Amino acid sequence: MMKLVLQSLILGVLIGSNVLAQRVIPTEQDERRLWLTVGVGPGLLKAGSAYSTKPLFLTKAGLGWQIFASPYYIVNERINMGLKLGGIFRPKFEDAESNSIIQPKFTSYGLFFTDIFLTPAYRSWGAPAKTRFYIGLSAGASYFGKLEAKDLVTQQVYSLRRHGKEVFFTAAPKIGIVIGEIKLEIEHNITTPFNPDFTSFTISTGIPLGVSRYY
Repeated sequence: MMKLVLQSLILGVLIGSNVLAQRVIPTEQDERRLWLTVGVGPGLLKAGSAYSTKPLFLTKAGLGWQIFASPYYIVNERINMGLKLGGIFRPKFEDAESNSIIQPKFTSYGLFFTDIFLTPAYRSWGAPAKTRFYIGLSAGASYFGKLEAKDLVTQQVYSLRRHGKEVFFTAAPKIGIVIGEIKLEIEHNITTPFNPDFTSFTISTGIPLGVSRYY
């Protein structure tokens, strides 16, 4: 009987110690590979060269905002892959193709992405690093819907579909830095053949998904 009591006591201590250890183990040792990033940030919009022979931006630009949520999977120490879902609050801009002012518009998008880190991961597979840099590329589609425009000559307000379409291919090269739990990123969002391009700066943080696993 005493032996059974001692065995039960030892088992309880081991279980309790394991639970306590999980509570105090730092998050950088968390082995979960499925995460969700949420972020927001401003961006500069310029109508680009999709309808011009010169690879130059127009001089007039406006300030917009981007919001997104991005589930991703940690493939290994240097590669993350996922899906970025979000949208851009685009300001009004002067459009050379239609000779009009395009009114403010929210553009939603879905982009598959890959991020390649230049230094090992800061969460798992070794000693954590406080800072690491990365480069990446996103590609997918953006939905614009109908646009409202104001003709520069007649001042008439009208609706239009660019190139008779509402969904356009989008690519977005990016660079960034991870500092602890915070990710700072500069991304150049290219939507062709619609344009205008959108260069954004975003700040985001990751939320772990799934059951905790530790070393």
